[in-house]
Amino acid sequence: MKYLIAATFTLASTAIAAPTTVQAQEACGTYRVQIGDSLAEISQQAYGFDNHRSIWRENRSEIGRDPNVIRVGSVLKLPCLDGSLPSDQKEASLKDTDTPSVSFVTANGYLPYTDESLDERGLMTNLVKTAMMRGAPEKAFDIVFVNDRAAHVESLLPRQAFDASFPWTRPGCETQGELTSLELYACQNFVYSKPFYEIVDGFFSRTGAGYENVVDFAAFEGAIVCRPEGYSTGHLEENGLMPPAIKLIQPASAHECFERLMRNSVDLVALDTRTGERVMADLNLTYQVSENPHLFSIQSMQVALHRNNPASADIIADLNRGLAAMLETGEWASIVSNGLRDQTNMELVN
Repeated sequence: MKYLIAATFTLASTAIAAPTTVQAQEACGTYRVQIGDSLAEISQQAYGFDNHRSIWRENRSEIGRDPNVIRVGSVLKLPCLDGSLPSDQKEASLKDTDTPSVSFVTANGYLPYTDESLDERGLMTNLVKTAMMRGAPEKAFDIVFVNDRAAHVESLLPRQAFDASFPWTRPGCETQGELTSLELYACQNFVYSKPFYEIVDGFFSRTGAGYENVVDFAAFEGAIVCRPEGYSTGHLEENGLMPPAIKLIQPASAHECFERLMRNSVDLVALDTRTGERVMADLNLTYQVSENPHLFSIQSMQVALHRNNPASADIIADLNRGLAAMLETGEWASIVSNGLRDQTNMELVN
């Protein structure tokens, strides 16, 4: 999806078995999960409509954080239509305080922005968490990692299994005549917070190599381009810079890209400006490497919510209020600086 910031980084998908015919069951009882079941199918059979989120909330101790994965043989409590539980199941239910009032979903693999291996689970994760704490301190919330990012917008948000997903880029919805069908889908079905962060993806080359002043992406065709593993290649795709037009090298770190650049084994490093400048300083390459000032791509990182979610306006207001407070106090700048430094330090260690 073009409007997805990290559309091209590799993610481990969460497998969901194709639903089979769920055995008849009724609300206000229990149900033992069969092979091929999904919460949506169970909900439809029990209630005649999609009430899967209520089932998930009442069974989180059994299901866990991911409503897409239910274990065969699990016995699920099916809430009554009035929201209560079967009388013999009430003691086993989760208390309301255990259920987050706002649920966010993101994914691993987009360094340094969202990944459970990073401090604070990534720079963007930390920004969203802090915005909620500053903008709505009275609200409980949870941030869950589900690595099938396409499922976020195709099923999890539309079905309100989660309230919000990040990071996404809002398309230019004001110019609908120029949008692709996928971008139009995003505009019609989702609403977005204000941008939490903007990525300026640029191109770095050895000073004097001839790439630093070109003004057309076509001049990069035939080049060997280095982009660290796990980083989005969306801006390369958008500008026609994917194999076979170029040769793409993806080592483990940004540092290795610049080291290869200085060994003449690659022609260009494609990297966001902040990270590139930091790595250049670490390796004392400030005067040996130049960034092309003409060719770059800007992408914003926002939180997306489905339009049909009745809480979407309130959640966006909470996030935007918290973001404004962070910008005013300098907390935003501190989180960004620390997040980028932590990623650089991790690369140096590795």
